[in-house]
Amino acid sequence: MNRKLSIFSAFVTFTMMIVLLMGGTVTKTDSGNGCGTDWPLCHGELIPTNPSVETMIEYSHRAVTGVVGLLIIALCLWTLVAFKERLDIKIFAFLAFIFMLIQSIVGAGAVVWQQSDLVMALHFGISLISFASLLILTILIMERPGREFRESVPAFLRKLLYGLLIYTLIVVYTGAFVRHVGATYACVGWPICSQPSMTFEAWVQMIHRILAGLLFFYTLFVHYMAIRLKHRTTRTGMLFATFFISCQVATGAWIVLGGHATYVPLLHAFLITCYFGVISYLAYHAFRTRKANSRLH
Repeated sequence: MNRKLSIFSAFVTFTMMIVLLMGGTVTKTDSGNGCGTDWPLCHGELIPTNPSVETMIEYSHRAVTGVVGLLIIALCLWTLVAFKERLDIKIFAFLAFIFMLIQSIVGAGAVVWQQSDLVMALHFGISLISFASLLILTILIMERPGREFRESVPAFLRKLLYGLLIYTLIVVYTGAFVRHVGATYACVGWPICSQPSMTFEAWVQMIHRILAGLLFFYTLFVHYMAIRLKHRTTRTGMLFATFFISCQVATGAWIVLGGHATYVPLLHAFLITCYFGVISYLAYHAFRTRKANSRLH
């Protein structure tokens, strides 16, 4: 294990989490237009003078994103030098960089061209993929050689994990769409909408709740199957995933029933980020053990 590279990779992964939470703050406080339609400048200035609160939130998010982008580039270059023979590590380094680049382009496009809510809802999911790539990259750098091939994931459990990963991205997209169309408080009551008439925003909110509820039960089922099939790595990972998704559901209800403080939606975003990171690693672990066993046979 390259200790210095491991520490640096873990640090960069942590900073990517900060970027995600800062992006959530921009959305929650409606600060996306805090720098006007200028990018990368802010109101035509490199450093804004007499900024409003919204300007400071948007500008700080841009600044931190730029720094983290440079850190990711440095990590990718260091990784390429330190692990010349590891294709898997190179792939995740590339994924972390390319999705960070894409999310920056989408963010810039939203400022300059005022993208639709359908497009802007992609922003958080793209950032999640970059974070998950960094997390997996960090784990790969830290683990001992050969450890990944010790325990093969059963075929049925592997397929469940693939499906869970894809379905999670769908639910994440609907949640981001809820925020971007201003539908967070469109539904009265929880878990179902109790108002007599349903607006478009209320339907958006209700559909997200249904999909999120299915994700919760899907997670429980995968956890149950990991226990039943006695697969230790997946069982342990799904224990964390079940915890994160349970807290995620609870904070979702908290937001609807009165959690108007900014930190509540940020906690909601933090939990789904942790959950997605766990599921991403488990899905990749299932994939690479399949590849390893196919080579052995």
